[in-house]
Amino acid sequence: MKKVELHCHIDGIVDAEMLRAMAAWGLEPPVSAEQLEAAYPVDGFDAFVRWEEVQSPLEGGWEWFKPILAMHIERLKAQDVVYAEIAIGSSELPRDQSEAVERMQEVRQWLNQEEAGRIQVELLVAFSRHRPPEFAEQLAERLLPLHEAGLIAGVVVAGPERGNPASPFRRALERMRDAGLGIEIHAGEWAGPESVWDALECSPHRIGHGVAVFDDPRLLEQVQKSGIHIEMCPTSNLKTGSIDRIDAHPVRIANELQLSFSVNTDDPGAFECSMESEFDLLRDLFGFDDAAFERIARNALAARFQPELRGPAAELASRF
Repeated sequence: MKKVELHCHIDGIVDAEMLRAMAAWGLEPPVSAEQLEAAYPVDGFDAFVRWEEVQSPLEGGWEWFKPILAMHIERLKAQDVVYAEIAIGSSELPRDQSEAVERMQEVRQWLNQEEAGRIQVELLVAFSRHRPPEFAEQLAERLLPLHEAGLIAGVVVAGPERGNPASPFRRALERMRDAGLGIEIHAGEWAGPESVWDALECSPHRIGHGVAVFDDPRLLEQVQKSGIHIEMCPTSNLKTGSIDRIDAHPVRIANELQLSFSVNTDDPGAFECSMESEFDLLRDLFGFDDAAFERIARNALAARFQPELRGPAAELASRF
């Protein structure tokens, strides 16, 4: 079963196995496998925050993210993932514009080699919604040249929702959208329908998580009519406490209504999941059949932020 993943954060990929492999290669990452293992299990929002704090010394350094991402890409290939969008943090970009373009060109060339014609990997840039609107305006200045150079495909607004609405970023997001960047806003994950309504004011292409969409019939109707894509992350939502029970996840309703949605890992290192395990969950617990999986792949590919497809992703698109 060919798969497409749209929602995954680079700082949520690492696991103890990766850290041990890096140590065996003679690398000395600033976090040990034992330190990361002590941060499990992730069984609630506070536990997730603790896990993020443990892995945080890895952030800001491509020398650590490259081997982690290389191992992750190999795992995606083994799971028949043919197209993946991965969000990097805005802090991973040099502030100097020419340096940022040069750095990301190097990363793009490296990614092309890692793909080896078996998968297409595109990068998005994420920033937290606790930032002031001025930050988004400044970030737009940095991202537009990267997009024009074909180095990033979209922007992601993430982070805790309560007390941090997305609507203040509307002007900056509309500017980036008008320039061709894909816009995704995490909403309805740890807050109610009001968070999704707020996100819709920014005209996003996709909503990340969107669990609360299904708590408001009028909102659900709006999402259904507009065709906004929902990036669903079942295991993530259970592990961070967005839902109380996995069998209560609204992915079942989304499938019954044939909404445009994808299924994603979010942070596979933190939540100990994979695209393979998410698909097994849908099949074994929710009864998804081959037709449902094909519809998910078709809708996910249609909702991608990179217009140009290559390799097996292009082959998959030709089937639809």
